[in-house]
Parts: sequence; C-alpha cells; structure tokens
Amino acid sequence: MRSKSRSIRAVLTIVAALLITGTVWQLRRARAVTAQADPPFGMVGITRGQTIRLSVADLARLNSDGSLPPPCRVVLTFRDANGRPFTNSDGQVIRREVELQVGHSAFLDLNGDNFVGPPTTNDATGPLRLQLRPFVRVLVTPPDPEIPPPCRATMEIFDNASGRTSIFAQGFNQPPEPD
Repeated sequence: MRSKSRSIRAVLTIVAALLITGTVWQLRRARAVTAQADPPFGMVGITRGQTIRLSVADLARLNSDGSLPPPCRVVLTFRDANGRPFTNSDGQVIRREVELQVGHSAFLDLNGDNFVGPPTTNDATGPLRLQLRPFVRVLVTPPDPEIPPPCRATMEIFDNASGRTSIFAQGFNQPPEPD
C-alpha cells in the first residue's frame, strides 16, 4: 500500500513540475519579444515632386512617482514591395534610429525627386511612381507585453513645391496573432 501511494505522489509531483515548467516557458516566451513593428502601414506610392515623411512621437506619461519612463527607441525605414529595406543610389539603407524621451518626436523623409524618373523618360532613370511601405520598429518593449509601447507613428505624403499634404495616415495596431 505504501509503495502505491509513493508511486501516486511521484506521478503527481512530475505532473505538477511539468505544468509549472510549461507555464514558466509560456511566460518567458511572451516576454521575450525585444523588437516589434509598431504600427504597420500599407504600401503607398509617390511620384516626382512629392516627399513621404514617416514621423514618430513618444506619447508616454510621467510615472505615478513623477519620474520619467524609459526612452522609446525606434528605427524608421521604408520597405520595398518585397519587404526589403529601401536603399539609396549608393546602396545604403535609408533609415534613422532614434531614442525619444517623453514628448519628443522625430521623422524620416524620402524625396521622390531622388528616386522617380521625370515623366518624359522611358524608365531609363527610374520608375514613374515609387511604391514603398513606411516601417517603424520599436526596439524596447514595455515591461508588460499587454501594454503597447508609447511611441506612435504617422505617415504623410506632401507636395515639395507647396508643402500641401495629400495623404496622411496614422499607424494601426497589428491584429493579435492566432493561438
């Protein structure tokens, strides 16, 4: 009888250890995210005479004790239709990495005049319309993965001559991943 109760206790101990290990593994996996895109944008097109501006601002508030929260570190880039980082004529990725304190903001411009051919060309100097996707990567996540980072991004396309905005978009949150 004693050996049977010892066997049952051993099995229960093993099951409990497996459940605890699985729970800890899931928690570690959920918090292991060190970089995320926030927020994503869709593809947009620009032509000569237009500039696309990707902006980001840290909208965090002071902590309850009045101290500053950690800065928001982000990388601003543009991606082509295949998801590759967009490069300039020298092959350098067009990007800007910034560390924003509460209330600060930054932007990255891409001028279509530098990448889009004039309307009279036959594609020898580039396309007549440049399709790309603004991309923001948040490098520091908040302590709680359920709370979105305080950095918020916007995108606008404006006319180089007049400065008039033709398109403006705020990023949207990614849908949750299926379980």
